[in-house]
Amino acid sequence: MPRILIAEPKDFSPKVIAHLRQHAEVDTRAITREEIPQALRDYDVFWFRLGWPIDERVLNENSRCRILATPVTGIDHIDEALCDRLGVKIACLRGEREFLRSVRATAEMTVGLAISVMRHIPAAAADVEAGCWHRDDFRGHELYERTAGIIGCGRLGNIVAGYLVAMGMKVLTFDPRPAAVVPPGVERLDSLEAVLAQSDLVSLHVNYHPGTHGMIGSQELAACKPGAVLVNTSRGGLIDEEALLAALQTGQLSASALDVLADERNVHKDHPLVAYARDNENLLLVPHIGGNTYESFTRTEGFIADKVLAWLSEWGNE
Repeated sequence: MPRILIAEPKDFSPKVIAHLRQHAEVDTRAITREEIPQALRDYDVFWFRLGWPIDERVLNENSRCRILATPVTGIDHIDEALCDRLGVKIACLRGEREFLRSVRATAEMTVGLAISVMRHIPAAAADVEAGCWHRDDFRGHELYERTAGIIGCGRLGNIVAGYLVAMGMKVLTFDPRPAAVVPPGVERLDSLEAVLAQSDLVSLHVNYHPGTHGMIGSQELAACKPGAVLVNTSRGGLIDEEALLAALQTGQLSASALDVLADERNVHKDHPLVAYARDNENLLLVPHIGGNTYESFTRTEGFIADKVLAWLSEWGNE
């Protein structure tokens, strides 16, 4: 039987594990980065989330692995060219638009982050936990009748746009793709700068690749409406973090909420944004938990399992 290693097993769906075990030998154990090369030599399928990069340091001609299973949409943690050369398939969620319409976790998180930072919820909660009740210190802003700018009108951007329209916001969007579909009640503008200049809240929903790396830099932040709020639940590499820090310090941005950072494997207490957030309530950072719900895990793991088993079945019939 083919061998599958689920290398990030915490909260993995027992139902999906049982389904996989009807067709394969399945091990569920957390491994270290140093153990990845051996795991790729021992298993046909290596199942993980975002825990490690998969590149030539761990994957090579001696690897047994034929499938990398990662239930996420962005796969910048995997060297795709290397996988193509070695004939390793990648089972992921990229491009699975029909299925992904039912996965709303990151879209909900986007709205939650916006409200949290605009209403000072983390700072207010910390104030109460410190034994205080300084109600007047935490006056915030509403979303109603303000303007939101959605950058990228793909699946998640459109879901978030729909939520914000329902909350009474005027919603603008920019997407350079002519075929991108804009949902009802949303106005599409011709340039990124035009959206930034008019938006009280800017939310990023763009695929990360070399062409979008650092797409929000000092020039784009200067083009933002003064006092705007920037939310990113996409990928950290979309933002020039040094420029973001400067925009927060000068007040060009009133606040920002980030679920992602550019180099998430090297986050530490002295990271410039982490250090700033520790002393300033206008930056809210959370550790890439946008899609991290029990519901989304169960749905996506089941979907990826079907993909993996279909490929294994094809190979078994060759």
